[in-house]
Amino acid sequence: MTGTLALLPAFFALAALFYWLGAQIYCKDFLLLAGTYHYRIRLAQCVTYVATAVALFFVIGFNVLTNKAVAGTFTGAAAYSPWIDLCVFCIIAYLGSFAFEWTLAKINWQNRVLTASVRLAEVALLCVVQYGSRETIYILPFVVAGLYMRNSKFGVVHGKDFFIACHMHDRRVKAPFPSTTGGKRFRIASTAALPDFANAGMRTRFGENLKRFNVCDFGAVPDSCDDQTAAVQKAIDTVGESGGGIVFFPKGRYHFRTGFLQINHSNIILEGETGAGKKPLAELVLCHNLVSGKRNPWLSPFLVTTGEALQRSNIFFGLQFRKRKETFTQSTSPSDPGSDGNILTPEFATTVIETSKKGETVLHVEDSSKLSKYIMLGLYNTSDEGNLLKDILGLDVFRMEWQTALRAGPERAPSYQWLVEVKRVIDKHNVELTQPLWRDCDMLYEPAIFNVPMLENVGIRNLKFNSTWNGLFRHHGHRRYYTVAQTQEMDYGWNAVNMKRVANGFIDNVTFNNFTNPLYVMDSRNISATRLEFGGYDGHQGIKVYEHACDNLFQDITFRSHYADMMGGEGNAYGNVFSRVKYVNPVFKPVDYDFHGFSEGPMSPPSHNLFELVSGFALIHCGGSNHMHPSFAQNNVWWNCSAEGEMRKAFIFRTRYEKKQYTPKDQCRLFRNSYFYGLQGAYNKKLLDPEYILGESWGTPIVPESLYSLQKSQS
Repeated sequence: MTGTLALLPAFFALAALFYWLGAQIYCKDFLLLAGTYHYRIRLAQCVTYVATAVALFFVIGFNVLTNKAVAGTFTGAAAYSPWIDLCVFCIIAYLGSFAFEWTLAKINWQNRVLTASVRLAEVALLCVVQYGSRETIYILPFVVAGLYMRNSKFGVVHGKDFFIACHMHDRRVKAPFPSTTGGKRFRIASTAALPDFANAGMRTRFGENLKRFNVCDFGAVPDSCDDQTAAVQKAIDTVGESGGGIVFFPKGRYHFRTGFLQINHSNIILEGETGAGKKPLAELVLCHNLVSGKRNPWLSPFLVTTGEALQRSNIFFGLQFRKRKETFTQSTSPSDPGSDGNILTPEFATTVIETSKKGETVLHVEDSSKLSKYIMLGLYNTSDEGNLLKDILGLDVFRMEWQTALRAGPERAPSYQWLVEVKRVIDKHNVELTQPLWRDCDMLYEPAIFNVPMLENVGIRNLKFNSTWNGLFRHHGHRRYYTVAQTQEMDYGWNAVNMKRVANGFIDNVTFNNFTNPLYVMDSRNISATRLEFGGYDGHQGIKVYEHACDNLFQDITFRSHYADMMGGEGNAYGNVFSRVKYVNPVFKPVDYDFHGFSEGPMSPPSHNLFELVSGFALIHCGGSNHMHPSFAQNNVWWNCSAEGEMRKAFIFRTRYEKKQYTPKDQCRLFRNSYFYGLQGAYNKKLLDPEYILGESWGTPIVPESLYSLQKSQS
């Protein structure tokens, strides 16, 4: 009895190791063996699995190898020694697996050590199972438990911590536009027909002359387990009330256990201390769930939320229907409590008195003296058929399930809502904008102008954001397995930064780890988000441009985590640029570009956005609930993007209409005037109807490398 008890620690240690090993196997990876999917390190993973299977085969085979001569041929030994033969076979399998994974996946040296450790552990455990005591058979269920955890669709607490492959962060990703001078290129004749994205990003630099304020002088204590919310908020408010400055975080971890941080003043920068190579050394840690689920939980607060005094959380902002009918909308998601359609509305300023054409910068108004610096130009549907929305979408009819689109005409929706900056007042009836009109400002649509108060010159740089979230995530939960509260938490409870109601701002050199929603840019314009990294647990929405997010730039972005809605927009989001974005994807977990439709009833889907030099994304996902479709409007551009994770010969759009007998041409009609230039992937080009889908040079990089840089240089 004493001997058995003494073996219990060893048994439990072995069981835990088996559980961990089972958690390394992702069943979907076996689909790669057939070459069904386009995945650049497919061969490396296939070799790994095959080599491991070979090792297992030989270990089991030694049970039936009783012919000493046959067994001895592998070692040259005169006497039969199963341990020697086993080691020979396992070393061959191990070296084959490790060498191929090392070479083909091009992993760095740290990950080679991890890979070597996993393979050696596999070999050692196989030896224990084969030549150990019979009691080891009771450990096998732990392998099954690990397999379930790795492949569960229902979410697992701290699950990703077990997955060795998810720590292969430095996998080299093929650039969409090769840096070498060789190779075939296609030079486009002219970009004049494409939307002009030169106005994306910060308009003016700021911060050089701002005074620095140390949060420790306001009572904040780095590396303390105490709540730092009050002290840091006091620092932010004091700096804001004094006219602005830099709120500086020295090296250390700052825990936030209550509430959230608000920036309600202009000219404020949150800045952290940096080390070698500008690596952020200050870390802001969210320690509690922020979800607010009674209304619009998708608009819950974030750890850092700007413009809260202008636009509180949990409510949309924008123009309302002119003939609004009381209605209640709700999706099928368990986390959706439904919406009554109430929104915050801006102050009416003046009407437009004369048509202005696309490309012009002057608006003709009734009284320019009533305009503020930032305005919202609204155009309204003026027919029961929804004439404006049909023009925006390029469609002649709306499907029956598109309930939001069907409301646009009868309720006179302001389907076009553009947040823009006034450059100068010319005279009483004319104002000049900072950029050209995206479309005609036609008197047919009864255009009106509204004033929009904004914060200016807000920045965040050199910081790490982290959370104590346990990583339990399944997209929109599951009614059978999770309560509404649990579902809302995993969808909307752990949020990092919401850049809301800001004009001219930046987020630079920032890392986000373990958030379900790391970054929103909402009702803001001219934000530059650069040098960002996303890691840790997988979550809901990676980068989202929301509502009236216009002319924002997202550049040099690295995703090391998977998000259900990876990167994209919702609502009247125009002129946003996503440039030099890569998804590392060390395991086979494809992601898509994401579009989510209208946001709220009076609005319309995103249009005139640019995705360039993006690598690792598979398809274009038309997301959101059916009543908020179509997911995006016209004139979105993909330029020199490189796909990964799509099925070979796939249709580029991932929609819900495939099950409704919609042909590829029907689907192309939904997303007409989408532009694809230099797109590289395993798509079936023949399914794209050139009458609706525009572009050139499929499969070959196009010159110039960056459309945004070209247009910026010409502006």
